[in-house]
Amino acid sequence: MTPDPDSSRLPAGAPPVLSARPRLAPWARPTEIIERATQDELLQIRNDLMTVYREVRAEGPELFPLRYARATPRRPRRVKAADGSPPPPARSPEVPVLVLPDGPARASVLPYDVLRRSLAARGVDVLMMEHRGVGFSRLDATGGDLPAGAITLREVVRDVLAVLDHARVEQAAVVGTGYGAQLAQILAVLHPERVHSLVLDSPRTAAADELVAQRRLRELYWDGTEATTSSTAAVLRRLAGQGRVDVSRAGPVILAVHEHGGPAAVRDLVDLLAVGRGSLTWNSVRQVLNRAWLESTPFVAEHDLVARLAHTELGVGAHADGGPLDPLLLTSEEGRAVPDFAGEVLDLHALAPAITAPTLVLSGSQDLVSPPQIARELTARIPGARLLEIRGAGHSLLDTRSRILQVAARWSACGTAHLLLEHAAELAALPVSPTDRALSRGLQIALAAERYSPWRLRLESARAERERLQLERARTTPRGRRGRRAGPIREDPA
Repeated sequence: MTPDPDSSRLPAGAPPVLSARPRLAPWARPTEIIERATQDELLQIRNDLMTVYREVRAEGPELFPLRYARATPRRPRRVKAADGSPPPPARSPEVPVLVLPDGPARASVLPYDVLRRSLAARGVDVLMMEHRGVGFSRLDATGGDLPAGAITLREVVRDVLAVLDHARVEQAAVVGTGYGAQLAQILAVLHPERVHSLVLDSPRTAAADELVAQRRLRELYWDGTEATTSSTAAVLRRLAGQGRVDVSRAGPVILAVHEHGGPAAVRDLVDLLAVGRGSLTWNSVRQVLNRAWLESTPFVAEHDLVARLAHTELGVGAHADGGPLDPLLLTSEEGRAVPDFAGEVLDLHALAPAITAPTLVLSGSQDLVSPPQIARELTARIPGARLLEIRGAGHSLLDTRSRILQVAARWSACGTAHLLLEHAAELAALPVSPTDRALSRGLQIALAAERYSPWRLRLESARAERERLQLERARTTPRGRRGRRAGPIREDPA
């Protein structure tokens, strides 16, 4: 059921007139649509969700339930010192923490439940907003999907303000990752009175950031400008010249392997391809990447409704050029059904000097999605900002190095984030997040299986034995027959 358009002519206070909504046959429904019954069941079993009724469009009367999760702080456990004396009193957070994850298709409530509980156990009051069009904020008041035209950057910023107002939070330490860091910058520029401090993790500043990431990936794995990856780049160029690797579609695969395994994993995979192996791992990674857009995961990642925001307003994939190792290939294909990039809504490069909140910028040294160059330039634009580069880390510390981000969030809420630069080595030594560890181990196992699989060993043993017999036969052949023309050499079936 949807409100009738003529209901706006009714007197004030009169209930809207509802008209019948056309119903889709079960076979015609997209697989991404969330069943209302499933959402209702999840809402009933969660006690940390709050609801704010927001306008679907700024100029319209229709409302939808925007939801956010809040984990109230618990008294942190105090551990005694080695001599048995009580520890010194810890500094308490001055303000709540608002965490804005990467997106805009990423959900907040279910994927980061453990993160909120962990921060709450350390005395932090944590809020996370479910992005409109995703997860628990996907449906309107009648149970239908929000219109794609209502999901804009300006409305999302208003949603953030509405969440802070509903939670009665005057100021918050805003922690953003990727696209969430872009929202945090906009909030600090347009509403500085609501921002106590900023933590910008793997920040996104403009659509042109993709050009930096594209150029950096090619420098490492195509041009080979660094000694650590020059041999890998040479082998990859040779495989491309032989037609054994489709270099125009290899960028997303190389990027994914790098993010979860580093340059060593990329080298191992390319070396395996050079000797006729590695195709199983390569194709598996490519299939996972190709299916990420077609099969959204409800309450985790839902691309369909926010595609217009991602590609038309934010310019995701707008700079794909189809050249060698283009990492933007898949994201550009995802935006074919929506209008082209229309230009930046806000020029954050020009507005960044207006940010007055204390700012800590986090970047992983191996991040190829938002390379450290972007973080360094952003730090130079924001007055007084500090840069903390984590050695060996990749993109999104929120997802891959959660403990580092938790420390940064708490210290930011306490007003001491600038002191973290003295502990960079200790932070880099913290363990990776369980999910990223599982992905890295899975990649290592897949590469090892192709390198040491029994059937491969048997073929190699047979090949070595055949070469040994040929060498012995050559040594025992009479001198008079050595000049005779050899017969055709059969190609190794392996």
